[in-house]
Amino acid sequence: MAKVIKDDDSGRVKKDALIYQKRDDNDNKAEYEKLDQKGKLQFFKDYYLKTILIVLAIVVIGGYYIVKAVTKPQNILYIAIADDTFDEKQIDQLEQDMETYLGLDGKKEVVSINVDYNHKNGQASHQLQSYLYAGSCDIVIASEEGFTGWAEGGYFLEPESSELVSFYKEQDDADRIYSKVIDGEEIRGEKEVDNAEYNFGISVVDCEKYKALGGKSKTAVAGISNSSKHQEEAVAFLQYLLNDDIQAGDVNPDFAGE
Repeated sequence: MAKVIKDDDSGRVKKDALIYQKRDDNDNKAEYEKLDQKGKLQFFKDYYLKTILIVLAIVVIGGYYIVKAVTKPQNILYIAIADDTFDEKQIDQLEQDMETYLGLDGKKEVVSINVDYNHKNGQASHQLQSYLYAGSCDIVIASEEGFTGWAEGGYFLEPESSELVSFYKEQDDADRIYSKVIDGEEIRGEKEVDNAEYNFGISVVDCEKYKALGGKSKTAVAGISNSSKHQEEAVAFLQYLLNDDIQAGDVNPDFAGE
């Protein structure tokens, strides 16, 4: 600790003590000019180097994340698969096949398939529900029990109100999955209960391309989110699964050259 010089008896700090003396930037400049080359280098290290390194680190890290965000591939199709286990290599292959089928540049646009969901896992179920609500998820494939649980929230397209999924009507009735919509106002008795059932999904359990994924589900059902920003691509994906005449490596003419 610096020693404070005081008068002998009063205990007060002397008027000419160092703390009363004004410092001037010119003093530092004059001292700096007197230093030799080695001294100037040490002065720079002591007073400026640390600050410059911190600023450079911030610039480099910030630039890295900006570049990463700008160059990150755009997710053209997000498919959530729940309640099953799969061959990871087959999932990767399906992603690549769909990127080809949709005419995507795999470096700029990708198809993502997430198989980590389970309708019995509360956290995972709520996460998927939030993705559906936000329009971040395009397709859900799940066990019939899990699928209808989400369908009750009214999250999926159905052929009576969307021409995009009118092809559901071409499927065997046994493969068309129906569900009621449970409305909060109905639960609270604020309006009359709607007992109508809607065709929110179709079975894909017998689709050869789906079976090739190696899953064990006996009731796999697929549906397209009504908040999806890529509904046409989602329709193309389901038609790809359903149509055995479409082979890996084929390109959908509706998307070729886009």
